[in-house]
Amino acid sequence: MNSLEKCATMFFALSVMVTIQGCGGGSSAPTPYVSAAQKDFETFALSPSASYVLDWELPYTGVPQPGTHYLTETHASLAVSPSNGSSQSMNASAPSSIAATLPAPAVASVTRFLINGKIVVGSNSLKRVGYLGDAIEVDTLSEDGNTTVEKRMRHGIVKVPLSGAVASAPTELAQNLNSLYFNPALLSATATWKSGAAYLRYQQLEMGDCYTVIDYAAATTGSLPTPVASNTTIAVLMLKGGIYSSADAKTYKSTDGVVGVVNGVNMFVASAARPNLTTTEYRIYFELNGNVYDGSLIKANTDVGGNSYPVASSTATSGYVLNYSQNYRILFNQAAVDSIHAALTF
Repeated sequence: MNSLEKCATMFFALSVMVTIQGCGGGSSAPTPYVSAAQKDFETFALSPSASYVLDWELPYTGVPQPGTHYLTETHASLAVSPSNGSSQSMNASAPSSIAATLPAPAVASVTRFLINGKIVVGSNSLKRVGYLGDAIEVDTLSEDGNTTVEKRMRHGIVKVPLSGAVASAPTELAQNLNSLYFNPALLSATATWKSGAAYLRYQQLEMGDCYTVIDYAAATTGSLPTPVASNTTIAVLMLKGGIYSSADAKTYKSTDGVVGVVNGVNMFVASAARPNLTTTEYRIYFELNGNVYDGSLIKANTDVGGNSYPVASSTATSGYVLNYSQNYRILFNQAAVDSIHAALTF
């Protein structure tokens, strides 16, 4: 049993089912248990409603430029409540731009996972949702839908209604949307939230060790990412001075971690967490098919962070510094997304 399966089993053991005993010696069918948080989630996600996720690349100052910047939404619905005891498909739409002047990116980014010694491309849209006690389990599937590549548990769910000016959103929402609120040129000062607008704030827990794989240089989208080097090993690269990570601004040497067989491959795992991230992650390098690949590890039971956000600074050249303490994420309902769309100045 791998670590994801062990963690899923552990949380399944904690799930709660309430059985109502009938009178006269008989018994009624089990009554599905739905927590208050799950009910809030269903007001966003149970058809005909949908939960919305925003994705963006926007400037902290100045005007957004087509081809460089974007602001998109994807939405998804559950046809049936998971309270019936089985997980349900929740497949997201393709990204759609909500900014009049900015098209959606032509090529969607991908997340790749190391699963049992193979690199598997995760789907941006295929998910399974189930209930665990008061919480929600969301499983990400592979592109072909045949493999579970990641399991996360959503908890601490809070529904927050919105009213008044869009530009005067609650601090936690403004920080979550970072550049959209930090750059005063991006939102109208007079636009208001539509009736019924709300968001769902939640935290996430990684349910098993999760190994992601990234391109070391040129960007690719398939199951063959750009390797660190070919026809070599981690040991050889370490003897040559180590492996440089531009993202971490660090050269990893043999003394910076441990090497062993993990997930079916020979792997280096850094001892210290990567810098400047909202989630605690560890740099990994692993050998596969004669190549050395780059990646990252989120350990089981790690709280998954949200977005970094800018804080004005008179001493920074850019005029701001980034804060990496955010530990929550946000879903929107349609009224909230429609309100943001109407408030955009670009």
